[in-house]
Amino acid sequence: MFNNTFWKNSLKFGALAGIACLGYSVILDLIGITPISGKLFPSNIFILIASVLAVKSYRRNNPDETLHFWEGLSLCFVVALSASTIVGGGLYLFYSTQHGQALLAKFVVEAVKEYTTARQQIIKETNLEYFNNLIAGIKAIDPMSIAFTELKQRPLIAILPSIMISLYYRRQYVK
Repeated sequence: MFNNTFWKNSLKFGALAGIACLGYSVILDLIGITPISGKLFPSNIFILIASVLAVKSYRRNNPDETLHFWEGLSLCFVVALSASTIVGGGLYLFYSTQHGQALLAKFVVEAVKEYTTARQQIIKETNLEYFNNLIAGIKAIDPMSIAFTELKQRPLIAILPSIMISLYYRRQYVK
């Protein structure tokens, strides 16, 4: 089922996707956008592209160009996990620098200000305890929390596309 190119393909394409996502973050920073939260979501396209390329490459190296659904899904997951590890580590290093700390402090101040202006609406829709927890959570953002968020969210975001990629490229074993 899994041949020896599994790890080679998944880690290679995961590393390429992670580097592309970090490049996207640098470009955002260069144009004056703080690379955090929803601003990084479009970079997930690099992981999807890398997943497709990894599955195609893996399938091409299999005998009879076969690919089981679980092989494709596992390959996509390892691509997403390795990419998110690189992105999380890179963002941790970025936000640990003096420039990154200044960006993070600015982001926290702006986010708290934005939510404080909408305080009454938020409390009306939820409650005061939720609002206080939201503000405390924003104030607690640090480089480590950003890295862990990347590591947790990117593989989860890639699950549904990974299923579709695996279904599209699968080819059953012929006896």
